[in-house]
Amino acid sequence: MSRTKSPETRQASRNRKNAEKFPDLVNGQSDLDAHLERESNRIRFGRLEPRNEKQDFMIKAIEDKRIIFVTGPAGTGKTFVATSLACEMLEAHLIDKIIIARPMVGCEEEMGFIPGTEFEKYSQWLGPFFDVLEGKLGKTKVESYFKFKKIVAMPLMTMRGATFRNAMVILDEAQNTTPGQMKMFLTRLGEGAKVVLDGDLEQTDLPKGKENGLADALNVLGHSTSAAFVEFNEDEITRDPLVRDIVLAYRHRK
Repeated sequence: MSRTKSPETRQASRNRKNAEKFPDLVNGQSDLDAHLERESNRIRFGRLEPRNEKQDFMIKAIEDKRIIFVTGPAGTGKTFVATSLACEMLEAHLIDKIIIARPMVGCEEEMGFIPGTEFEKYSQWLGPFFDVLEGKLGKTKVESYFKFKKIVAMPLMTMRGATFRNAMVILDEAQNTTPGQMKMFLTRLGEGAKVVLDGDLEQTDLPKGKENGLADALNVLGHSTSAAFVEFNEDEITRDPLVRDIVLAYRHRK
């Protein structure tokens, strides 16, 4: 009586037959896979060097303070500097983990149902983080750090009751929080933790008329000596000169 082969066994059999029939194609695919693997683990970003005085001020603020508010237009390096410095602090054992968060608010769009695990769904909002993390550490190390919770992606809705300890916590696009979410986030701060909150106050995706949590926090904590405040302007955009022209064009239209 013959046994039914498992899908894995059938696939392995097909792979062997393909290798025998099309050796050049299979070898070429293997070479491509190896090349892509090397590329994904290539360290693209070296030691963080500030590209202007404001970025230098931001780095020093993160080193000296525990709460750091960073505001300004797109392209000024807010997310890049914070995430890059967090990677360096983690590798130097100055912190135990990196926690990344971003409000799950679409840019005037609705994505509908997103399949996958909670992490896979939340990852849709974390692309800018992954680009820097993998550029600093390599894809394999980033995957390992996520597995062992050295890097944690934490949605705001799961934070209530949590405590941040010995961690660098980055809340990106903080202008898309509500005042309630912002208060909840800031009160998670525990021993040895730093929080960086970055955002562009002119690009909120909250429903019209809904209060902005970042602006509210700046108003409430604006005179706190425990916090640092970094404000970029259009002249400090480093992404591309065209981005500066676009930002200025929209501003002048107002």
